[in-house]
Amino acid sequence: MDPDLHKPIHDKKERKQIQPHHRHISLLLIIVIFLIILLLIMIKPALLGYKVSSQFEEIELEVAEFIKELELTKSNLIITQTNLDSCKSLNQEYLENLAEEKNTGFRCGQEKNELESKYRQLQSEYIFNISKIKSEFEQKKNEIQINLTQYQTKYNELETIHNQIVSNAANNLCCKAKVDNKDIDSYILLNGVIMCLVGEENKINC
Repeated sequence: MDPDLHKPIHDKKERKQIQPHHRHISLLLIIVIFLIILLLIMIKPALLGYKVSSQFEEIELEVAEFIKELELTKSNLIITQTNLDSCKSLNQEYLENLAEEKNTGFRCGQEKNELESKYRQLQSEYIFNISKIKSEFEQKKNEIQINLTQYQTKYNELETIHNQIVSNAANNLCCKAKVDNKDIDSYILLNGVIMCLVGEENKINC
């Protein structure tokens, strides 16, 4: 019998024995990989914590100090927010005051324009009235000047007549008195009475 005939049978047996062995190895590898993954999952938080702790150590901060700094930052943030709210409130108040001042300025501008318009109107009326009054004044002045000239002329005429009458009366009276007193050569008019005297300014003509 040919010995080669027994080889396939033997190979089949070996393959049958090898196949379960490979399956065990594959299953073992899967379990090992699973355990490694599980170990990594379990170790990862510890590594992360260690990394964070290392970072804290690098910046020389303890966890409590970090929390303290965090609380201080929160406090500063609250203060900043409060200041920001105050600034917003003040800004709103300033805007309201600015709007009010703007409205007041607008009203003042309107009042200013109205006053300027009234001033120009009054100025025009004043100039017109002044011109009218000046014209009337000049007219009255001329009339008064004419009347004054006429009155002065009449006064001069009356004064001349009066002096003539007084002179005639004094001449008549004092010339008669001169008969008794030859020194009488003049007269004065005192309170409407002719008095014959000697050496006065008003001379008599007998």
